[in-house]
Amino acid sequence: MKEDRISIYAELLSNIRQVSIAASLPSSPGPRTVAKVLDGGRRLCIEHDGQTEALDLPGTVVGNTALQVSQSASRELTWRLPLSSEGTPLPHFSPETQAVPWVALDLEHGSAVCCRSCNSIVILKDTIQSWKDLPSENWAEMMEFWHCHKPHDHSEHQQETLANRGYGANSAITAQPGIGFVDITSFMFDETNCQNLLFSMSTLAKAARNSSDAVADAAPPKFLHIFCGECKAEIGLFNVRIGSVTLFKWQVTCNTTVPTSRVPSGPECLAASLVANISRSGSAKSLISAHASEKGENWTTPLYLWVLNPNVVYSSSSIQGKKTAMKVLYQHITAEEGDKLMESVVSDVQDLNLPTATIQLSSEILKSSNRLLPEKERSFKGWQVGLLDRWDGTR
Repeated sequence: MKEDRISIYAELLSNIRQVSIAASLPSSPGPRTVAKVLDGGRRLCIEHDGQTEALDLPGTVVGNTALQVSQSASRELTWRLPLSSEGTPLPHFSPETQAVPWVALDLEHGSAVCCRSCNSIVILKDTIQSWKDLPSENWAEMMEFWHCHKPHDHSEHQQETLANRGYGANSAITAQPGIGFVDITSFMFDETNCQNLLFSMSTLAKAARNSSDAVADAAPPKFLHIFCGECKAEIGLFNVRIGSVTLFKWQVTCNTTVPTSRVPSGPECLAASLVANISRSGSAKSLISAHASEKGENWTTPLYLWVLNPNVVYSSSSIQGKKTAMKVLYQHITAEEGDKLMESVVSDVQDLNLPTATIQLSSEILKSSNRLLPEKERSFKGWQVGLLDRWDGTR
């Protein structure tokens, strides 16, 4: 569809120290179409047919200069400009050191925890006296590997089972009263610290926890969905086996040590999980699907993502300021296609479960970001290309 205004997208190419710029005009450029770099290389301005569009670039380029405008029938203009040797600190990034939303040090001791949708209190003030970061998901496997392969320890102590030591691969960290455990995308609390929550299938779960007898004709589920008792928004999961409450970071609010800190979004938490998958497994592909119990009338099909670049800095005339994001290929696939991907013996795809509403929101964010990109870069061999904003720890 033809644009009725000037659209500009710029991306920092840190590996080659350049800024890539693509502009789309409402009509073919003419003699009075002008593109200029201003403000010491920090800003781009384009004038065309009485319109003017300016953009803050994601990196400072060399000098103030007029850019060459091709006089052709194409409405698309592209440039690659070298970065200035001063004024653009290149972003340092590694999957192991990514900025994660709301780590333990960011959270205020004794803070109340509230539902983000209606602000009703889920955990009272001064209930949580300590916040602790949980280890990465592969912590148990790494500890087992280390103890199995220590070159200096061949005594009878090696015969001791790792499960008895508390950090075997089959062990689990359990919630503790007064402590908030912090994961990449969620908080874990003891059930006794929480209030004003509704649990799906709560009667069955209670029977399973309080009785040694099997529940007739039904096995208790591994997880129960947790909803706010006031507004009924889904805000977390209940682990039946260990009796812990997990609340999604993007569905709650709490006080932070930086008063001006904003709250993380679902797509930002998804981006952090994708980077963690790359760090843990080396796989850039992930299948984002809802829990099996959510497969109702509002259930959405799985979202298949392939991370192209986990660290992109970009700016666009359609949004304010420069953003830190990851560039991904994405497509919606059927549940059957998703099952085949995960069941393949050579699969390199990681499975990630999120609430249906969060998957739908992330899908809309990807579709919206797709329209920011130059038209020629919006798709690739059956995939769509999109951007997921990352939590960069500075906003």
